Amino acid sequence: MLKIGDNVRCPQCYEIGRVVWVSQDGKRAGIRCPGRHSQMSRGLSKLGSAARPQTKREKNMVFLMEIETVATHVLTQR
Repeated sequence: MLKIGDNVRCPQCYEIGRVVWVSQDGKRAGIRCPGRHSQMSRGLSKLGSAARPQTKREKNMVFLMEIETVATHVLTQR
């Protein structure tokens, strides 16, 4: 069972993050990553990356994920 405060790997950059929220039904969790992430994921552009605006990279972004997916990234249990 995943609990608030457990250490898990970030789903995007695989740095060590922390569980900060678990839904009441226990199906979803919020993982805060200390790494820098842009607010939008963008695919490759045929016109190049300079042709479209870039988003600012932020620290401590929280990712909402399904618990089954998060369980594969758990590092330590309390």
